[in-house]
Amino acid sequence: MVQETFSLFGMTFQFYDLFFVIGFIGVFSYLLAVSKKYEIAKWKTVVFTVLVYGASFAWMFVLYWMDTGYFGGNNIVRVFWWLGVFVFPVSLLLKEDYFKCLDFVAPCLCINHGLAHFGCLFKGCCHGYACSFGSFSNIAGEVCFPTQIIEAVVALAIAAYIWLRERKKGYGKGIDGLSFPIMLMLFGYSRFFLEFFRAPLEGNTPLFYFSKAHFLFDAPTLYISQLQVHALLNGVIGTVAYFIIKKYFKNKQAAAEK
Repeated sequence: MVQETFSLFGMTFQFYDLFFVIGFIGVFSYLLAVSKKYEIAKWKTVVFTVLVYGASFAWMFVLYWMDTGYFGGNNIVRVFWWLGVFVFPVSLLLKEDYFKCLDFVAPCLCINHGLAHFGCLFKGCCHGYACSFGSFSNIAGEVCFPTQIIEAVVALAIAAYIWLRERKKGYGKGIDGLSFPIMLMLFGYSRFFLEFFRAPLEGNTPLFYFSKAHFLFDAPTLYISQLQVHALLNGVIGTVAYFIIKKYFKNKQAAAEK
């Protein structure tokens, strides 16, 4: 059985909550590290992080309630594309270019999700179907396909790619607003596929079934879940936003050259 808690200074803590905190620290550290490259003051970075992520996580719980009827549920897949919405008023408040802020924040939810999702391994949630290999789930009580680890690694790989893209184009010196929709596409479509490997769990209810047998696993059904719909929505919105933003900057450049 995987240990769920650890003791520190005579107090007991959940590994799940620890990784949740590590995820936020990872985001905050990244933004502080690159803020100078975007010519965003440190104090603005702090305000930006608190307001944007505060709004995103509050909205995450609201969306969970809308999906399930219960208030709670720590899964940020529901809010990925909403981050672009929350960035807009904060960019106006701080008097920073909206597209620069989008580039600035582009890898952050993947950093957060990738780091925090490792905590699910200790809690046992978000597990895959029972199989002969994988990790033991405290919730399922058996060895399950390690979807938590795979999803976490994929999210961190996407974050690394977006960071490398930002570095290659010079961070704030090469603003194009495209890193955020690219992140949405990569995360949304990959997560839609990975959801097929997850067992039906509370908070991720199957919406409809379309097969009596699951590929790769001895499972009763193949289904589309609530989180798959949110993941697909992230991908579709990212695709549409990519072409709209790209056309906007193309037209802007053409107008400047006249």
